[in-house]
Amino acid sequence: MKSVTERASAYLANMPASIEGKQGDAAAFHAAVALVRGFDLSEEEALPLLSRWNVACDPPWPENDLRHKLRCAATSAGRPVGYLLASEGAQGGQNTHGAEAGDRTYSSTHSAPEPQPPAQPKADATPFEDRIRLCDLWPEFHPLTHADIRTVAELRGIFPDAVDLAHRHGFLRVAKFQGQRCLVICEGTFAQARRLDGQPLERGDGTPIKARNLLCSHGAFIGQQWLTGTTHVLLVEGAVGLIEGLAAMLLVDTPHAWSILAATSASSRFARDSGLLEQLRGKEVHIVPDTDEAGKDAASSWLADLQAAGVHATAHFLPNPCNDLGDVLHLPEAERQPILHSLFISRP
Repeated sequence: MKSVTERASAYLANMPASIEGKQGDAAAFHAAVALVRGFDLSEEEALPLLSRWNVACDPPWPENDLRHKLRCAATSAGRPVGYLLASEGAQGGQNTHGAEAGDRTYSSTHSAPEPQPPAQPKADATPFEDRIRLCDLWPEFHPLTHADIRTVAELRGIFPDAVDLAHRHGFLRVAKFQGQRCLVICEGTFAQARRLDGQPLERGDGTPIKARNLLCSHGAFIGQQWLTGTTHVLLVEGAVGLIEGLAAMLLVDTPHAWSILAATSASSRFARDSGLLEQLRGKEVHIVPDTDEAGKDAASSWLADLQAAGVHATAHFLPNPCNDLGDVLHLPEAERQPILHSLFISRP
């Protein structure tokens, strides 16, 4: 019979690698959870296995980040300890790390079945315990000052009112990250940092990146607290799209009550947040993806899921040379307003 570490290594080999910009942080977290909770390995037992898996990641994570992932996973409340050992479930006792008395035995002609990684991640949950755990891992958040609001507005090329609105509803905070003062876009268990001076942050390998999700951050869509009481929803791509969507909304005179929902990346899917579809039922949703291939794929997936759930949804593709909603906001008013009007005015 294979040892627990051998089984864990085989399981990990079938899990997807962490790819920057493609929910890589979540992939690393799921791998860590499988090791320390699924197979009940200690940090020291799990680290060599996670390090071998890390070789295929793009970019690979530094060792200190891998250790943080393992510690974060060890305190997560989503999965019971030993859940991946259950296929060899103990008879009359708890699972152990070896073929001791009490383990289920198999005949010489039948090997123990190996658990298979799920094809799709489970829907994200944000229980109170998870938020408390993340508060211990994340840097301390602070409210924005008036100067911070003006700085963010200038960086994004939008009116300060939109930044202030997102701030007053708790979506924007300031924190020290990578030694820099950063804007944090957050809701529930998702938090993404961007430097307030407009300079890039660093990936684990030292290369520049404009934004980084905080350690163990996860979540597919933010802006959900606004959905109650609104009849229309603008679904945009990217966490920073939450601010840009608000700025666009403030520039249009519409008779409807709108809220802004932001997918944290183009790979966000409703399968990870199935309860959100129920919240959107009965509303009208206008989808505004980025105009690259990933954005088009995302829009197609979101549209199909929404329509299958009985939600009235339409996709709006921005005209050239606009790649995203931020580009639209930078157009001259005469070009900008017809585009925004088409996004926020219901179609018959």
